[in-house]
Amino acid sequence: MPMYCTPARQARWHNCGMKTSEVAVVILFDGDAGTGYAAGRMLINLRPQQAYFGGWWEWPGGKRQGEETLEQCARRELMEEIGIEALALAEYDRRVVSHPDREVNVVFFIGRVKEGQAARQGAMMHRWVTPQEAGEYRFLEGSMPVLRRLIEQPPQMP
Repeated sequence: MPMYCTPARQARWHNCGMKTSEVAVVILFDGDAGTGYAAGRMLINLRPQQAYFGGWWEWPGGKRQGEETLEQCARRELMEEIGIEALALAEYDRRVVSHPDREVNVVFFIGRVKEGQAARQGAMMHRWVTPQEAGEYRFLEGSMPVLRRLIEQPPQMP
């Protein structure tokens, strides 16, 4: 299981020889305030069974490639996984998740889906849920502090 990296752990583990990767994640809302949550429902998708943590739910995202910015990475991953685009994205949170063999630096972006878009055929299995409903899914442990923040302090949308 991943461990949360506190500032003290970050300082201790920095440059310790662990493999490190940068990941961008998109917390994308549909803007439907009729759900009882000001920002509406958010998009979550199911990790493929053969993947690390297969069968767990998460927000769309993935590893930064080459020289792309983290925002470019977030947009690319959203398009690859679901086939939709976001309006403006804003950085919402940063976390370091440690696994036995590596550290993952995760940057969470928040935004809204462009109107009128639907997932492409063949997209990853996904759902539109409120943050409260997401707690009913087997959600990636490293994302749980961010999910709790979304529930306790609804965000200002970009």
